[in-house]
Amino acid sequence: MRPLLSLVAVTLVVAFAVWLLLREDLGGLVLVLRDSNWTLISLAVAAYFGSVLVWAARWRTALASLDCHVSIATLWMIVLSGVFLNNVTPVMRVGGDPVGRVYLLQKMARTGYSSSMAASIGEHAFDPLFAMLFLTGGLFLVLNGSSPALAAVVLMVGTTSAAGAVFGSRHLLWQRIGAKPVGRLLGRACSWISSRTDEQRITKGVELFYTAICTTINTWRKGIQVGSLTAVMWVLDVLRLYVIFISLGYNPSLGLLLLASSLPSIVGLIPFLPGGLVIVEGSLVATFVFFGVPLEIAVAVTLIERGISYVLSTIVGGGVFSYLGVKTAVT
Repeated sequence: MRPLLSLVAVTLVVAFAVWLLLREDLGGLVLVLRDSNWTLISLAVAAYFGSVLVWAARWRTALASLDCHVSIATLWMIVLSGVFLNNVTPVMRVGGDPVGRVYLLQKMARTGYSSSMAASIGEHAFDPLFAMLFLTGGLFLVLNGSSPALAAVVLMVGTTSAAGAVFGSRHLLWQRIGAKPVGRLLGRACSWISSRTDEQRITKGVELFYTAICTTINTWRKGIQVGSLTAVMWVLDVLRLYVIFISLGYNPSLGLLLLASSLPSIVGLIPFLPGGLVIVEGSLVATFVFFGVPLEIAVAVTLIERGISYVLSTIVGGGVFSYLGVKTAVT
């Protein structure tokens, strides 16, 4: 049922985006792109790769909590490689993050698999919070002028969901909820491979893995460090979109920027095409147009944004991934 709903959602968004593009004057779109400020677009590119650097710093903080000390330069290259893997796998932030990143980290820095995976999961602890806050804040700001009552409902539901996402996941990990069923499931799967499987030992390992994830944010200091770096990443995403809009001579509202910056992280999870292709672009164009952005500006912003966050990041990430592969083989 869930895959069917995802397919229906994708189909509707794509159909709406195609309908909008059929109405678009391609000549006008070319003029808009030609007259854009490429100095500002270069700043948007810098903001993107700056956010990747902050991501590496956040990961380094989480790894340090588990006594894994790796240089930020190494982590930056691994994150870029992970972005490349994300962009060529059907679900965003799954192929390269965390599986691909952990594998590369093991090869480059000889870290333990369990600690690397725990840090890679723990560093994302605040991403659901900011995704919900930005989505809620964006909807509230764009709806508040026309429908204050609906905006108030959105604000209440959104903040409650954001708090639930953070404290609910923390409670799940601290109380090790689901550790025993997961351990039993893994034990049965391993028993198909080997008859000497120790289910109790596997369950204990899962519980220790839960504890390791919690260790990355189990104090106020660690939580503030990881949370602050996460906030900087999300702010840089908003800044990148703002600079792209300004480069085209359009001044967007803060609500629209917050809403648009949260969309790729949400709709990109739908398993459809590599890197969220089609569904992300369709969602961005539809959102921009729905909230009053001229169609040619909406399409141009989406093309530039995805050109940076998908095309350019795939090219750079692929190059870094190849370099790390050769370096690992030589080592």
